[in-house]
Amino acid sequence: MFIHIDLDAFFISAAATIDKSLIGKKAAVASGSKFDIFGDYHEYGIILSATYEARAIGINCTMHSSLAKKLCPDLIIVPTDFELYHKLSNSLYNLLLNYTDEIEKYSIDEYFIDLAGTKYDINPLVFANKLKFEINNKLNLPCSIGIAPNKLLAKLATNLAKPSKIYQINSPQEIENLQISKLPGVGKSLYKSLQKYGVTTIKDALNAKHIFDKLGKYAINLYSSLNLIHQDKIIKNQPRKSLAIARSFAPIKNRDDINKRLMTLCRHLYFEVASLALTPSRIELKLRYKGQEQISISTTISANFTHKFLEQITKDLFINLDKFKEYEINYLSLCAAGFDKQQQRSLFDTQSPKNSKISTAIMQIQKKYGVDAIKSLSEF
Repeated sequence: MFIHIDLDAFFISAAATIDKSLIGKKAAVASGSKFDIFGDYHEYGIILSATYEARAIGINCTMHSSLAKKLCPDLIIVPTDFELYHKLSNSLYNLLLNYTDEIEKYSIDEYFIDLAGTKYDINPLVFANKLKFEINNKLNLPCSIGIAPNKLLAKLATNLAKPSKIYQINSPQEIENLQISKLPGVGKSLYKSLQKYGVTTIKDALNAKHIFDKLGKYAINLYSSLNLIHQDKIIKNQPRKSLAIARSFAPIKNRDDINKRLMTLCRHLYFEVASLALTPSRIELKLRYKGQEQISISTTISANFTHKFLEQITKDLFINLDKFKEYEINYLSLCAAGFDKQQQRSLFDTQSPKNSKISTAIMQIQKKYGVDAIKSLSEF
């Protein structure tokens, strides 16, 4: 059997692990924060996650925070904290590793696990209850869990379990009266096509192979999953192909100010790359002049990847890219790419003993106190 775990209202639940006063309140996480990585002030934007108390009065994701405030003046809005989200997501992954390594990270707040070959496959419901208890008590996060013979039905079971329950589907016939629109993967376009042929429920779909065959490969695969025709496999996470830090801001002409922002991007990008122990072979810089299209420049690197090296290469790239110094700039992006999955290692392995100690110490400080605890390595 497969288990699908979905952390409930993850962003706001994550915030509640830090601020317990949010528990049980009408609260939401909105895009942006009052100050971004450059120190620029931003008003809150779109609601990304809301407590079920807030949802009960109509606060929904994709709603603008200003509208949400009008609807609920006492709504508590908190900024995003992606470092926290990744930390908790990784903690969940490590918790699951105690039981099996057949784990697929479907998104930052969703995981599939395959219980086949484990002792937990005998009674997956008992195991799911144990898992839910551990996630709640060790990570302080609520979750919903779905159990089914494949990933499609397991995800459907989770949707039926929300919020904060467990639901098991043993066969598609058990949910045959459910509307086909509830099936994960059936979007508006496919639903309209199925409706046209009279397929509106799971029961209709189970006996409509000829209709799914008319609708293309995606629909055919969906039909096969619904009918348990093929055996699902866990797709273990592949190394990332690239990592980028990008920001838009009010137009700036002063190149000293732009360089300060570039060094901020370096600091954040290096921390992300170093935290994942990746070794990039290419660095790309993008910028946008006010009212113009983005332009970019990249270079291949073979030297040891250190923070100081990233700062220097970014400065060099900017000098070569910035041909119109009289123009204002309102967008910067710095990207590390070309990670060799066969050569993943600590970034400090090939540094000198002195640089290794410095880099290790800096990473420890940043992990404990935040990326901005150390502004620049120029003094080292």
